[in-house]
Amino acid sequence: MKIKLKQLLEKADMTQAELARVTNIRPSTVCDMYNNNCAFVKLEYVERICGALSCEVGDLIEM
Repeated sequence: MKIKLKQLLEKADMTQAELARVTNIRPSTVCDMYNNNCAFVKLEYVERICGALSCEVGDLIEM
């Protein structure tokens, strides 16, 4: 599984810190997702991120 958060943030012209603030997800968690260094991702976080970036789950996660 690959998380394409870096590409989505660049497209949205948003920083990791801004995403963390908007979604109320810890900055360290956003950083781990950004760098694909997470063993699992909470579904709640996926929903928050997709809402903030106006994207679908398939845009964020690649199998």
